[in-house]
Amino acid sequence: MGRSLQVGFVFFAIFVAGIITGGFLTARWVRHHEAQRMNQQQQQQAAVPPIVPFVMRQMLGQLDLTRDQRKESNRILFESAETMRVFRREADLALDRMQEDIDKILTPDQREKLGKLKDAQRAKLMEQRDAVQNFLKQRRDAEAAPAPPAASGNGQSPPPAAAAPTQPVPGKN
Repeated sequence: MGRSLQVGFVFFAIFVAGIITGGFLTARWVRHHEAQRMNQQQQQQAAVPPIVPFVMRQMLGQLDLTRDQRKESNRILFESAETMRVFRREADLALDRMQEDIDKILTPDQREKLGKLKDAQRAKLMEQRDAVQNFLKQRRDAEAAPAPPAASGNGQSPPPAAAAPTQPVPGKN
């Protein structure tokens, strides 16, 4: 009887160890997948940039707001813009401190190379900014251009491009 009791106890201990191990592994798996889900949510939120007050003002202008709504939205936009200015100043100070700290650990040659890299980056950003401004200007100009007159049934001939006969493509029947 003593031997069978020992075997039973070993099986019971293995069973309990399996339950404990399974519990720990399940808890770890849940934490891991929860962290992944939160990470994905943060990435999705980061992918959609916030709307700046200027853009929001333009969008609100298209909503036929009441006078009270316009007044309240202007107040909100003004406060938000002011908060953003304060954060921008703080960010600029933090960037300046970062640059000073980095400069302390670099050699003169490294500082010079970093300066050249910064200049190249600034030039690239300026090109991108100019491209965006040109695109926006072209879009504004296109929107401001008068629309061509609509075709009417008054007997006028269509524009020359529409009236030109099509040429057959050689080799196709």
